[in-house]
Amino acid sequence: MRLRRSRVRRGWAISIAPLIDVVFLLIIFSMMISHFTRVEIEPVALPEATKGEQPARLPPQRLVINVRRDGAVVLGGRVQSDESLRAALADEATRRPGQDLAVLVRGDRAADWRYVARVMTACAARGIGRVRVAVVEPENGPGGP
Repeated sequence: MRLRRSRVRRGWAISIAPLIDVVFLLIIFSMMISHFTRVEIEPVALPEATKGEQPARLPPQRLVINVRRDGAVVLGGRVQSDESLRAALADEATRRPGQDLAVLVRGDRAADWRYVARVMTACAARGIGRVRVAVVEPENGPGGP
């Protein structure tokens, strides 16, 4: 009796399922990052300043607080009252003990300064000393016309 040998193919096969998983995770990651960036930075017309300090790098542990033209204070995409802003600042300060928390205040140039001052006062009340105010250079440059 003659037995047939089965021909076994030996070689490499690339499984595409892990590749699809990795690509899917990269898409989700990029969508989340773009969402967080949009929530953090609202379209406000920043005031102009000819003098100021450009930080070498922005600290990774920072909060961005936007002050709209009508005086509404926005943190994390939500409008905050004075009490909820103080509570959010206290929560961030306790969540990151021992770290130097920085706050970037982006106030609209048409907003009344008292709204920005309220934000700065709330930061000082929670022991946050690194508060910066975002500005832009005039279109004519730092020297003026």
